[in-house]
Amino acid sequence: MKKLFAIAISSLLFCNFAHAVRLQQPYAVDVVVASQSSADRAIAVRQGFLLVLEKLSGQRLDGNAQITAAQNKADAFVAQFSYQQNPPVENTAPSWFLHLVFEQAAVDRLLHDAGIPVWPLDRPQVMLLVMDNQNRLLPAVDDTNQIAAVTRIGNTRGVPVLLPKTEMNDIATTASVQSLDTAALMAQAIQQGANALLLGNISGSDEKGWAGQWALRIGEQEQPFTEKAATFAALMDAVLRHTAEMLSTHYRNNTAIDVGSAPLRLQVDDVRSYAAFMQLRQYLEKLEAVENIGNMQINGTTVIVDLSVKGRESFRNLFGLFKSVQWQEEVPSSIQNGETAAAPVWRYRWVD
Repeated sequence: MKKLFAIAISSLLFCNFAHAVRLQQPYAVDVVVASQSSADRAIAVRQGFLLVLEKLSGQRLDGNAQITAAQNKADAFVAQFSYQQNPPVENTAPSWFLHLVFEQAAVDRLLHDAGIPVWPLDRPQVMLLVMDNQNRLLPAVDDTNQIAAVTRIGNTRGVPVLLPKTEMNDIATTASVQSLDTAALMAQAIQQGANALLLGNISGSDEKGWAGQWALRIGEQEQPFTEKAATFAALMDAVLRHTAEMLSTHYRNNTAIDVGSAPLRLQVDDVRSYAAFMQLRQYLEKLEAVENIGNMQINGTTVIVDLSVKGRESFRNLFGLFKSVQWQEEVPSSIQNGETAAAPVWRYRWVD
């Protein structure tokens, strides 16, 4: 349990700020099945097991020998399963999903034994802007099935997808998406709460297949790539799988050099309002990389917090998703009684 800040706070303020999103049900997945037969269930369990492992790691694991061997006995990792039926769409037959929940301890042990780093469950929100060759923004704001499909795929791939508000669907947005100009749209994406921006310029149909060019922007870094698939849903799955791979490489903890609990003193300057203080407090309490929150000092507009974190570099990466703070410097540890203090001081500045 994290220790609460040692001050009296009567209520929480829920403010709209860009921050990481905690991945929900990381060990669960829904897999489409043709029927409730044991044969179809066995296939779905293997598929679902790989999906969960890739969601946790963010990496492609279908070529990993240890993971392939574990897939052959995926049933042993299942904690529970149930069937769910979606209503029919446009006169089609209803679809069945197998909801699978895998045993957390067993899955974690497999990933550890296979030497596969786990992507922290606090994930960056990704603004998704996709334009087709008819200048339509997808998923369409009036197509609830398409929106639900993209959201579901994002959850399956462990990528929190943020869909744009309707006011972004204008001529300037269309031109920027078509040219994959992430720099032109990044400010709007951040304003709406995103940590990263994914642009797609696509063409095709579910009858003829889809293809598209994409660009993912993380901070000042931009990574272009291409994907194609038979259906729009399959295209989005391939794109978000690719996105998860790039994001997890950027953010995940390097277990070779950054493991175990570590003390850290956090100093945030220019915290000038109660609302700003509450945003900082709420974010730290929810951040997975924070193990314990200890003593806190408030000196004018400076907030100092003693933390125990699960790896300092993991904390730096995840705290960097909080758009209200800006890195300043690492202050050398002070000398106490002739010895160097254990915890370094990381200085940030609050930005509105």
